[in-house]
Amino acid sequence: MPRAIIVDSYEILTDEAAHEREAISSIRQFVAQAGVRVPEAAVQQAEQSAVDSFAPNFFEAVIFRLCNRDVATALKVSGQFRKLPVPPPKLRPEGLEILKTCRQLGWKIALAAAPHEEMAKAMQKSGHWGLIDVKGPPAAMKIALPDPRVIEFLVGALGVMPAECLVLGTRMDNDIRPANLLHMTAVQLKQGRYGTRQQPRDLKDVPDYQADDVKALLALLPTIQ
Repeated sequence: MPRAIIVDSYEILTDEAAHEREAISSIRQFVAQAGVRVPEAAVQQAEQSAVDSFAPNFFEAVIFRLCNRDVATALKVSGQFRKLPVPPPKLRPEGLEILKTCRQLGWKIALAAAPHEEMAKAMQKSGHWGLIDVKGPPAAMKIALPDPRVIEFLVGALGVMPAECLVLGTRMDNDIRPANLLHMTAVQLKQGRYGTRQQPRDLKDVPDYQADDVKALLALLPTIQ
């Protein structure tokens, strides 16, 4: 029986659509300023390529593709992009329902990544924060998903065995694969850019359970043994 769950907040607790649209718009501007033509079709191809290639950093992959894989230009654009302020977080109201359901099932909850300061404030204000036992791995670890050591650390911090812990996320590369490598139960919500577009590379990318939307996920969680 599950005793805990590790939640990747990306597109589970947050809504990234507006942020990603604004980021892509800025990237197009920077690339154009660097002298590279950026038609809409090229942007769409770059976005899909970033997803299909399981790029660790979506925006850097888009930049590299839009810069026609010219390293010097891509580095210049990436430097400009990194200087942009972090956008305010947008939490999904249904994300809170997911956390509440997990608590009602008696599960401990950990975040797969520690939220930045603005995200932490938003979660405290919205009621998410008090439901979470482990607020992600410490920054001193200097590792992030898909490194399975992140999951191993969080399992230990939760005080459970891997077989007693679920991993919930939208991304096959960052969430499902690390869980499978550690023989844990992997649950995918098919939501957001990665959740709706990624296709498995092999069997290790295939989740134990999938939910097409939050309503289906809330019905699924109590049934997992």
